[in-house]
Amino acid sequence: MLIENLLTFDRQLGDHKVTALAGYIYQQNKYRLLTGSGAYMPDKIMVLDAATESQSGSRETVATLTSVLGRVFYSYKNKYLVNVTLRRDGSSKFMKDYRYGNFPSFLLGWNIAEETFMEKFDFLDMLKLRGSYGVLGNQEIDNYLYSSDVTSNINYLIDGNVMWNGSFPKVFASPTIKWENTEMTNIGLDVVLLNSKLKFTAEYYIKNTTDILLNVPIPSSTGADNDPLVNAGHIRNKGFEFLIGWDKIVSKDLSYSLSLVGSTVKNEVIRMGTGDQVIWSGRPNQSGANTTKSLQGYPIGGFWLIPTDGLFQSEEEVESHSKDGNLIQSNAKPGDIRFVDTNGDGLINDDDRVYQGSPFPDLTLGVNAYVKWRDFDLSLNLQASFGAKIYSSMRSDLEDVSKGQNYSAKALNYWSPENNGSNFPRVVWGDPNQNARTDSDRFLENGDYLRISNVQLGYNIPRRIVPFLEAARVYLNIDNLHTFTGYSGYTPDVNRDDILSRGVDYYSYPLPRTFVLGLNVSF
Repeated sequence: MLIENLLTFDRQLGDHKVTALAGYIYQQNKYRLLTGSGAYMPDKIMVLDAATESQSGSRETVATLTSVLGRVFYSYKNKYLVNVTLRRDGSSKFMKDYRYGNFPSFLLGWNIAEETFMEKFDFLDMLKLRGSYGVLGNQEIDNYLYSSDVTSNINYLIDGNVMWNGSFPKVFASPTIKWENTEMTNIGLDVVLLNSKLKFTAEYYIKNTTDILLNVPIPSSTGADNDPLVNAGHIRNKGFEFLIGWDKIVSKDLSYSLSLVGSTVKNEVIRMGTGDQVIWSGRPNQSGANTTKSLQGYPIGGFWLIPTDGLFQSEEEVESHSKDGNLIQSNAKPGDIRFVDTNGDGLINDDDRVYQGSPFPDLTLGVNAYVKWRDFDLSLNLQASFGAKIYSSMRSDLEDVSKGQNYSAKALNYWSPENNGSNFPRVVWGDPNQNARTDSDRFLENGDYLRISNVQLGYNIPRRIVPFLEAARVYLNIDNLHTFTGYSGYTPDVNRDDILSRGVDYYSYPLPRTFVLGLNVSF
């Protein structure tokens, strides 16, 4: 159910323009389920009353969101722009004391090109300087997480044959969770030149997300069925966004356009939990170690792994990898992986993990090109990403030759004295050197890629050929034509819902390459 009550005011007073809005919005989502089942019906009589065994059940959830909002926009001579917004939202997904959040925003703009001293720059169509600040709230979580579900029939035997009935809150509650807030500050410049042929936009942004709603892993020894949801900390994203576009009509037969969009981002944990808290995550498989760590001063879900330094090629190299006369890897043989003792204590363990990169790309780009020549048109879309790291769960499974199952074809090129140029470690049952340990950087890869995301070639059939049609166009469209990347998995744009494990590729499904031949007609 959605009820919107909005009141607007719009007035032009000479050089002054004022627009105002006030409103109240009520939203409610209700889900109801009723089930019934039966078994052992006589003579195939399919009604529940005829069942020897039957059961029924029902469930209902209700989520409500109320909002009070207001907005005022003011413009003077279309030169100076002010926009102020305030909204107050209340969500039933939080306890009463934490139910409401206030979310203001304001924007200031200056159309410099409208000033009289800019009139001599006749090539300049628009020059706008703008800045804004705003707060958004997030309540996209499951219902009733502030209340614990109690599971009954948790029974216990005493004295060998006496059963006590019991109950246990298997789903841990989070009674103090509240709105997640995202504060965004933007400073931007918009430029349009040469009769709208050239467009340029540049923007610097800082986004601070506080009171992050995050499932924090807890030990399974607690007996809980879930990782509790908490307001876990403060994360900052900052960077630049830009757009450059060019449109040109060369002649009545030829025109084209080209645009480049891009963005940079630096992700950093400002505070996690109590300030010095560390959250491990990113386990690539059920038996593997965690690969990511979130802590203050680094990206969320960053990779913390033990560095590797090639393969041992001889017994002499194994012997020389020592500390105070003791072997650092006592079970190593030629063909095994050399792990780096980063802290110099003579052991290979969690203390040797170092930061090895972020799952977030440093730079993303998009290119859109369009050419029209007479009745033919061609469009091309490219996308690219640079700087992200990916941990391949597929490789950690299929290159672990100690599991007694199917292996990657790469294992056929395993190291041996006769094949000592291979970078795949020796094949030995039991893996005494732990070559396949998931806490090393062996399975960490570069996630850079360039993708031809869309190509379309079209032809507009002239009216002289089909005079009975208003218009007709035949086209060939190809999606995901090809991806240029060094990543070994199916697709390099890994993006899991779990932000703590964002860069861990759990067998991401490959993107389909789609060919469409189509015909559009209008009468």
